[in-house]
Amino acid sequence: MAADVVRFQKVSKSEKFYSPDILPQLQTVLADLADIDFAYEKRLDSIRHSEADEDHKSEMIAGLQRLHCEQRAPYIQELVTLRSRIEETFA
Repeated sequence: MAADVVRFQKVSKSEKFYSPDILPQLQTVLADLADIDFAYEKRLDSIRHSEADEDHKSEMIAGLQRLHCEQRAPYIQELVTLRSRIEETFA
C-alpha cells in the first residue's frame, strides 16, 4: 500500500490526461455501433432465411448493406473525432 501511495505521489500535476468525458462518449458510441450491427445481422439472417427468390434476396441484402453503412457513418466519424482528441492529449 505504501508503495502505491508513493507511486501516485510521483505523478506530476503537469502530466496530461484526457478529458473525463471521453470514456463515457467512447462507451456510448461503441454500444450504439454494437446495437446497429446486431440489428443488421438479425435482418440479414431474416433475409437469408426468407422464402424470397435469390435475386430478390440479393437486392434486399444490397439495400440492407447500404442502410447499414449509412447508419454507422456518423458513429464512425465520432470515433475518429474521439481518437483525435485522445491523440492530441498525449502528443
